[in-house]
Order: sequence, then structure tokens, then C-alpha cells
Amino acid sequence: MRVVWIASAAYAVIFFLLGLDRYATYHSGADLGIFTQAIANAGHGMRDTYEHGSHWAFHFSPILYLCAPLLWATQSAVALIAIQAIATALVTPALHLIARKRTSERNAAAIACIALLYPPLQGVTFTDFHEDAFAPAAVVWLLWAIDARRFAIAGALLAVVLSIKEDQAPAMAFLGLAGLVYFGASVARDDKTARRGLLFSGVGVLASVVVFVAYFSLVRPMAGAHGSWIPEHFYAWGAHAPALPLWKQIAGRLTYLLEVFVPLAFIPLRSRVLLLSLPGFVEVLASREPLTYTMGQHYAAVWIPYVLVAFAIGGSALLNGGIRRGVVLVRASAILCIVVSIFFSPLHLGHFLGRPTASDAEINALIGKLPRSASIGTYDEIYAHLGFFPNAAVGVAGDPEYVIYGTQYRSVYWNGTVLPKIDQAVTAGIYHPVSEKSGVVLLRR
Repeated sequence: MRVVWIASAAYAVIFFLLGLDRYATYHSGADLGIFTQAIANAGHGMRDTYEHGSHWAFHFSPILYLCAPLLWATQSAVALIAIQAIATALVTPALHLIARKRTSERNAAAIACIALLYPPLQGVTFTDFHEDAFAPAAVVWLLWAIDARRFAIAGALLAVVLSIKEDQAPAMAFLGLAGLVYFGASVARDDKTARRGLLFSGVGVLASVVVFVAYFSLVRPMAGAHGSWIPEHFYAWGAHAPALPLWKQIAGRLTYLLEVFVPLAFIPLRSRVLLLSLPGFVEVLASREPLTYTMGQHYAAVWIPYVLVAFAIGGSALLNGGIRRGVVLVRASAILCIVVSIFFSPLHLGHFLGRPTASDAEINALIGKLPRSASIGTYDEIYAHLGFFPNAAVGVAGDPEYVIYGTQYRSVYWNGTVLPKIDQAVTAGIYHPVSEKSGVVLLRR
């Protein structure tokens, strides 16, 4: 267990440092700015400019309130980077406990540590902060509690999982239904522990349904939501033509599934627990937009915990089988994880990491001089640093008081839509330059 906790701590530290470099060199995206701005406003409706109102109108995520004290104390988005690194690292101890019930201490530690090499988990850790990052550890610990028949702890963990995001409610309802079937068979044999499992499963289904219905019928209207739920665009097959040709859509999904199972040498397929991942896979693969089934995004967090638990159970069985092929297969999973991370990494470290430049230092200096209450227009990577500026936003809608950008920055949206508007506004005398240094421009209205 000591080795597992040390490995988990090392994982958290490494990914915190990677995330810190990404942030310091202005490679973090809009999500970090959104969540910093929303959580900084936790006491005032969790509002952010990117979502044009309360985050509650988009997602049901009470767990974000737990992030607020550290964010307020540090006054930096770096706090969220640290929280995400720690949250995902906590998967490992729970996997160790699940495996230890089925194999030796040494084997269980090895299986748990292999999970830290799993590229999809690393992708969730390294990407911009998102509430989904809490799901892998929370769900794995929940499955451990059920497996250990610690139903009081399981009840508390169920509440935690349901507070992560509204998409966890269908997944927990599915888990509860599976529990009703599983424990129902044992109750028929007069198993008293199974009766408690049956009760927990029934409560889990009911609680999941209540949370899901309450979010859409009560919480969203109270948060000022208007019109349809924004994430519906992922599944709007009838309203839009397919984004890609059919063969590309099929190939993309098959490639994604290979990225799921190849690093673990297909070992998760040896456990029935993998069936619990179906709601998560449906969520990402039923989308019409490839973003949801692109590895390295936070969306993978909805199925990762079930795949890793299935790996822990399947791997334990292989190591206990006394057959050399089983040991080789588990070892192969560690090697495959490393090979995928080297040659097909979802982290794209070459793109997101670098050394701080003079432009980065200039942006930092200018941000330090801007009034916190000012309205500021910019692009995603600078917006990620403006979470404590309640009126900072992506773009220049409404002619913000300040506009800040780097002249070397390129994106389709910025160069094709926003920058021409800025140039026109400067020409018309709406904005005048305050500073132009190291390729960084600050304009004031």
C-alpha cells in the first residue's frame, strides 16, 4: 500500500508540474478560464462570461463548491490544476484494494500502478480542468465500497458521484439496476448482506432519477436557463447533417475503442464489470461531433473507472491462474501503455509545453496592471489567466474596455472573425494602443 500511495503522489506531482508549465506558457484553454471564473463566483450563482450566465444552466456540479476555498485562498487557477492532478491520482489506491481482495499484495500493487500509465487517464489529468476529472476516482472508490459490502460508505460515495455532473445520474441508475439483478440472485439464497446490497441498489436508482429530473425541471430554470440544454448539440442528428462522412465516423469510433483497450492488452474484456461502462461509451460514441470520442479530452472520464476496475479484476485472475501467459499479458499491458504514451500520446506534450517567453512575461505584467472590475476581451489562452476578472471574456462582443492579445497567436476563429473586428475598431478610433511590446498588444476603448 505504501508503494501505491507513493506512486499516486508522484503521479499527482508530475502532472501538476506539467499542467503548471502548460498554464505558465499560455497553452491552457478556455475551460480553465470558465471554471476559474465560475468557481471564483461560487457565492454569487457560479457565473462566467463564456457561458453567459450561471454554470448551473449548463451542468449540475455541486462538487465544484469544494474547490472554492482553495481557489479563493490562492487567487490562482493553479489551484484547479493541482486539484485535478490529485483527484485523478486517487484512482490507484482504490484499484489496489479491489485487486488485493483477489490476488497477492505485490500483484495488486503492480496492477494499480499500471493504471497510472494508462494514456486515457493521463489525458483526463492533463487536459484543462473540468468537473469530469472527479469521476474516475469517485466511481472506483464507489465500486470498491460495493465490492467490500461497505454500503454506508457506498451511500456517501454515491452522493459524491451524483454531485459531479448530471451525466453521472444515468450511469448510477444503470449501476443500481445492475445491483438489483446481482444482489437479487443472492437474496434468493437468503444472503443477509445481499439484502443490504439490494436496498442500496434500489436507493441508488431512485436517487439518480430524482437528481436527473430535479436538475432539468428545477435547477436549470432557477439558474436562468433559456431554451434547450446546450450539450444537446452533440446529439442533434436530426437537426444537422452528419459532420463527417459515414466511413470516417465509423473509423473514428473504432480507433477510439482501440485506444481504450489496446494499452490494457484487452484485459478488461475478461470481467463482467466492463458492462457498467456502457452508459459512458454510449455518451461519447453517440455524439455526432468527434470531439467527444477524441482521446485526451475530459469526456473519457465517464467510462475510465469501469474499464480500470475491469482491468484490476481481470488482471488479478490472470496473475492467480498460475499460467505464464497470464503474467506475460499483464506485463504486456504496462509495456503497451508506455509505447502508446511515447508514440501515440493523447497529451501532445510537444504542442502544450515549452519555456516561458518574453511574450508570456509581458502578458503577465499587463494582466497585473489591469483593474479587476474591467471588461476585457481576449482569446482562450489568455482568458484562462483571467478567471478572477469577472468581466473578462473570449472575443470582443460589446466593445470591452480593454483588449489584450499576442500578434503571433493564430486560430481560425480569432484570425477569421475577431481580429478583423479589432482592426476595424482601431481604424475607427474606438480603441487606441496602450502598449505594444514583445508581440503583445493592449488596447483601451
